[in-house]
Amino acid sequence: MTVDSFDKLLALNAYQPIPDDWYVLVADVINSTSAIANNRYQDVNTLGASVIIAVLNACNRLEIPYIFGGDGASLCVPPDCLEPALAALKGTAAISESAYNLKLRTGFVPVAVLSAQGIPLLVSKLRLSDTAVQASFTGGGLQIAEYWLKQETERYSIPDYIPAEADFSGLQCRWDRIPSPKSETVAILIEARCETLEQQSQMYQNVLLKIAEIYGTQQEHHPLQADKMRMTLSQDKLRAEQRLFSTGKSVFYKLYYFIKMRVIAMVGSFMMQHNVNISGFNWGQYKMDMIANSDHRKFDDMLRMVLAGTPEQREQLEAYFESEHKAGRLYYGVSVSEAALLTCLIFQTGTEHFHFVDGADGGYALAATQLKRQKYEQSLQKNSV
Repeated sequence: MTVDSFDKLLALNAYQPIPDDWYVLVADVINSTSAIANNRYQDVNTLGASVIIAVLNACNRLEIPYIFGGDGASLCVPPDCLEPALAALKGTAAISESAYNLKLRTGFVPVAVLSAQGIPLLVSKLRLSDTAVQASFTGGGLQIAEYWLKQETERYSIPDYIPAEADFSGLQCRWDRIPSPKSETVAILIEARCETLEQQSQMYQNVLLKIAEIYGTQQEHHPLQADKMRMTLSQDKLRAEQRLFSTGKSVFYKLYYFIKMRVIAMVGSFMMQHNVNISGFNWGQYKMDMIANSDHRKFDDMLRMVLAGTPEQREQLEAYFESEHKAGRLYYGVSVSEAALLTCLIFQTGTEHFHFVDGADGGYALAATQLKRQKYEQSLQKNSV
């Protein structure tokens, strides 16, 4: 089912069940918090996006619903796509260690196993533009699958007979950090603590209304603004992509890729600045298309948003979150930076593309640390009663 506005994603009637013969694929960077502390969030972010593009390429870009979490990703695949998708996961885990010296936890859970235990996994899609849709999930199935993978890694691990084969074609990380159009960029995570899906749906709708009350309309709080977006020539910024595509290659190939990224960045910047028209497409429109095809707000058993605003707005929002948290209605995490981070999937240059938005300097991963700490403290309180 596809809806045409984000607020409709928070209503249960927008969702339908994932078929029982499908599978949930999960991947996340182990000890991502330590990597972020060492100023490696671009690497962590790139790996999370690499999982998605590798699986999409392996499955010939079928209708594969997925969600990007900053330091990882979750996807749902049909049975005939399972083995190539697992090979893509395995290949991404291999490049994670060889190129980035980071470990990627990967695995898969049959939807039938979730269903057998009464755990729903529901999916919906949001139409962003003529060429882009964004998946959303509810029911708890994705969170449970990730939890099971962490608790029983061997049970849900990828079989040894699956080869490691990953194609990352289409992934690009060539945009500089995008300064907040206001004072700061904030990554937030909200997880409702209600007992039923109906109550959770209402809780998320209330939160979205409160965000609109404090931050204004989507246009007012969107973290991407065209006049702030610049392609980069910085080696530090481009290193994550270069590692992905040139690790294990010859010195000549590494030099070629080094030059290629910069030439494309310079040509692209020129075309966008001068409104160059090629095959009927005006490159002066590209940044606006990027903004439309971005996931600065999404939903997967929790509300994820990247917002531009002021410290005063954030403090007001955090006060609301804290009040609701103390009342036992939600968990939350907030991470503050001065910019947004962009990772791009380019399926067809100029016309078909999708863009993952996160807060710089930790974004969703750091917000998740705060949220997980709240859940841990709550579990301690329950156990002490």
